[in-house]
Amino acid sequence: MKKIAYVLAAMGASAYALEFGTMGNVSASMGGAGVALKNSAFGLYYNPALLSASPKVKFGYSFGVNVQEKNIAQLATIDIANMQDTATRLASTFSGGGASGAVDGVVGAIDKALDSVLGGTTTGQTTQQKLESYLQSHKSGNYNDLIDKIKENIQSSSSLTDIQKDLIESVAGGIDFDNLQIGNGSGAGSVSGALTNAISSISISKGSDKGLDKSMEDIAMVQRALQDNHMNLVSQNGLVFQLGSRPLNDMIGTFAVGLFGSLYSNISLNANPDRMRLIIEAGNQYYELKITDSGYTYGISDKNAYDNHSLIASLQGTNAQDAHSIYMTSFVLSEIPIGYARTFYLKSGNLNIGVAGKLMNSMSMQNKIAITTSTDFGAEMSNIVQDFKNATMDKAIGVDVGMVYEIDLPKFRNLTFGLVGKNLNSPTFQSTLENIVIKPQVRAGAAYYTQSGFNLAFDVDLTQNDIIAFSTKDQKSQMVGGGAGFIWKGFDLRLGAMKDLRQDNGLILTGGLNVLGFLDIALQSSTKFTDLQGYPIPQYFSLRVGGNLSW
Repeated sequence: MKKIAYVLAAMGASAYALEFGTMGNVSASMGGAGVALKNSAFGLYYNPALLSASPKVKFGYSFGVNVQEKNIAQLATIDIANMQDTATRLASTFSGGGASGAVDGVVGAIDKALDSVLGGTTTGQTTQQKLESYLQSHKSGNYNDLIDKIKENIQSSSSLTDIQKDLIESVAGGIDFDNLQIGNGSGAGSVSGALTNAISSISISKGSDKGLDKSMEDIAMVQRALQDNHMNLVSQNGLVFQLGSRPLNDMIGTFAVGLFGSLYSNISLNANPDRMRLIIEAGNQYYELKITDSGYTYGISDKNAYDNHSLIASLQGTNAQDAHSIYMTSFVLSEIPIGYARTFYLKSGNLNIGVAGKLMNSMSMQNKIAITTSTDFGAEMSNIVQDFKNATMDKAIGVDVGMVYEIDLPKFRNLTFGLVGKNLNSPTFQSTLENIVIKPQVRAGAAYYTQSGFNLAFDVDLTQNDIIAFSTKDQKSQMVGGGAGFIWKGFDLRLGAMKDLRQDNGLILTGGLNVLGFLDIALQSSTKFTDLQGYPIPQYFSLRVGGNLSW
């Protein structure tokens, strides 16, 4: 996995995902809520109807970076060779491949133990037949006498190394004897036990051996991570200017213009689903390891299954079409949004309707690298750097439409509700491997204000938003969150929390501080961490610097 770690080091030249996103520090620090939040300068981004809901002259700027990781960092710490060695040691110890002396020693120890506990009634029977007789006479499931005898015989065996003896003795108590299959025949190869002196199927419960448990956990983690993973980096930056006043809004409406520049980056591993089984070769025989929540099952397989379905074979192969792959996507998006909103005064409230048209320009590049032992990752990374000169450029138009309803009752005028649809026309951009489509995104929100400067806001995504990632499992995002703000003259403090309902990164805590309008810092961090070389790293982290003024 050191080669994958090498690719991760080049993350700055790779790519990210396109979700609803975060623009502006006020919303970022209040759990991402902005659809009904009137005191932010970035209403043009969150909901164009907010322009007329707060018809002032506003200026805002915001620059930020966001990192999100799922199962990629762990892969960089895994030693594939060590996992294969563990599986091979199991094969040489329990099956018919590799060190036949070890196999004979294990089967011999079990055979002698059965002779001992059955009391000499086993003449002419195979080891498998003896085991079946033993199970018939021990239907209570208490096999301690057999386990103790196996351990005794293992320690006295001259065919086993000390390491093999320790392994077998530690797992003996966790063996599922009801499903143990032992071959004493002279042929090669059926699962029922024709392989000479081989354990053709053995199940071991977790907790029997800590070292084996750790290796199996690593193997299972690799299999899971290959199917569900991504590492994302995004930098969203923007300037907005809003021109409005109450008289101007009542006469013709409120206008705003902005300049948004975003870099989206993503790296993900895409697994070949037909080549995910842990089948290994040992001594011209083939064995498959299956991992469950309760333990591990090890049994005989064949060459055809190994060639066509083995994870190990796919990593060692040379055919890029059959291999697992690393996908990297770079997507740079610039937008010039122009927004307009107007207020319609109703009997018990104000209805604000807004629309924004966006001129969108993109530059993108996608790369695919096969994960095999024959892949020259250094050369591949050099090619990627060269490919930046040939990045695909495209342009499109985007349309956002929103509404904000302000309750206007004599004794209650501080509650607003918002609804927005972004990119309703699905802007599409050509790219190297696959087109990038920004699908419509719908979000609803509510906010509450007081004259003292305290405000609350809450947002929820009504749609699942795609993440630009090419892992085997489609990556989605659906945010829900909110927060509170305390506004004093020259000083703002904001706190909140949000949760991605489609990503398992825990609760995301948010906070921000504004001094004199010009200087604003906002942070977001998940409560779920990834351990990387002993250091806890948040699976989701964002830092934004900005400011806003209004008059």
